[in-house]
Amino acid sequence: MAAINPEEGLTDAYRDLVSRGGITDVGFAARIQFSQAHEGEPVQWEDLAAEGLKYPLANNPLWQDKTARPERITYPAYVVASYSNTLHTMGTFRAWRAIPDGKKWLRIHDGQEWPDFYTAEHIEDRRKFFDYFLKGEANGWEKTPTVRYSLHDFEGGNITGIESDTFPPSGVHYEKLYLDGMTRTLSEKPQASDVPAKYDSEGVVTLASFIYTASERTEFIGYPKVKLWLEAEGYDDMDVYISLYKLDKFGSMLQQFTVPNHGARNHDLTEGGGSILRYRGSTGRLRVSMRHLDEEKSTDEIPYHSFNRVEKLKPGEIVSVEIEMYPVGLVLYEGESLRLVVSASDEAGSMMPGTAPVKPDNKGVHVIQCGGSYDSYLQLPFKRQ
Repeated sequence: MAAINPEEGLTDAYRDLVSRGGITDVGFAARIQFSQAHEGEPVQWEDLAAEGLKYPLANNPLWQDKTARPERITYPAYVVASYSNTLHTMGTFRAWRAIPDGKKWLRIHDGQEWPDFYTAEHIEDRRKFFDYFLKGEANGWEKTPTVRYSLHDFEGGNITGIESDTFPPSGVHYEKLYLDGMTRTLSEKPQASDVPAKYDSEGVVTLASFIYTASERTEFIGYPKVKLWLEAEGYDDMDVYISLYKLDKFGSMLQQFTVPNHGARNHDLTEGGGSILRYRGSTGRLRVSMRHLDEEKSTDEIPYHSFNRVEKLKPGEIVSVEIEMYPVGLVLYEGESLRLVVSASDEAGSMMPGTAPVKPDNKGVHVIQCGGSYDSYLQLPFKRQ
């Protein structure tokens, strides 16, 4: 008998490591291959960073060979994930969804992988899983809930170990919040007329944001996405970065460290990056010329881009794009808000401190068409009380 315990993995080197959202970003690959594979005696090692630059499309055989096939897994699998790991989250959830139903379990924690892995409680949890399947011990593992998930509140009130049969849990309904270019709010109904929101991708303010305020305690558990109608004034492409922040009732942004070290140096190191260590909320990104969707693999909740073609923008052309965002487990209390940010640069910064940030391919003015015939929206997994 065999059993596996994938913890914070990745399934697709192209989508998870070197070209998230079709935007070539090899900073972390370059760093890790040097520090992990190039230390000490001379060795042969694959230059993923150079390959990322050389082969920008996902249909290249190189990237197809670096894509896992979790749908082939037949052994019991205990998968561990988080919402906040900008390297591992997408691939781990993607694998969980693809593993055939049956003997699979998912635990979503609220921290960073290494502290979580070495917690005594979680060591014992793994031991119980393996002892049950590998040693045949009657330890009650079969009674373990299929899913145990977490809720972030960024205020010291995170809840972990919430039991469910599925993810998202029952009771979740996907609802659209429409972008209002006039009031810069997120509304339950689209506006009658189109009022665009604009920002200069090379200017001082390189973003546009929209706010939703909760009138009661509200949970969001599942897979957010955005649909945007976009136009580039003065260029033939756009790199678009999406961030979803939680604001307290005074409008201040909330966030948390995912590691136990909250010291001054960690504040310094993660102030403009280090997204794996400091969690600010769900993010997404897309190069607009790579917007083509794989209709067979896309769902209403989770868009899946083929990344196999480049479709540059024509002058005056307005295109519709869907952008996958990292899954969430988040609670808003009455009077607190969500702030959706559409930006020309990566608000989250690099994955780890000291890693070179991605350089977006942006020029000119970005236009977000909102209202009228342009149904730009944020889709969220609501779980109302």
